[in-house]
Amino acid sequence: MVDVLERIREAEAQAEQIKSEARRQADEILAQARHEASALLEETKRAARAEGATLIAAEEAKATKEAAEIRQRGAQHAAHLHKEVAEKLPAAVERVFKHVVTRL
Repeated sequence: MVDVLERIREAEAQAEQIKSEARRQADEILAQARHEASALLEETKRAARAEGATLIAAEEAKATKEAAEIRQRGAQHAAHLHKEVAEKLPAAVERVFKHVVTRL
């Protein structure tokens, strides 16, 4: 009977060791998972920042190009208006001059 009790105690001790080892392994797995999740989150943030910077740079380049095109069109339009004014100015001056002279 003592032998049976001793085996029961040994089995209980062994069961406690197994449970303790299982808890230790579970804690280790959980710590590793947390570490990997943190690393993955940081990598995702880094990739998102890099992608954001790339998108911003592309949009800035696009805006710079568009602004240059608008400036060029504006300069061309201003040159065209200046040419029209230069062509029409002598006739306008003559007309004003005739108007003033005929009124005198």
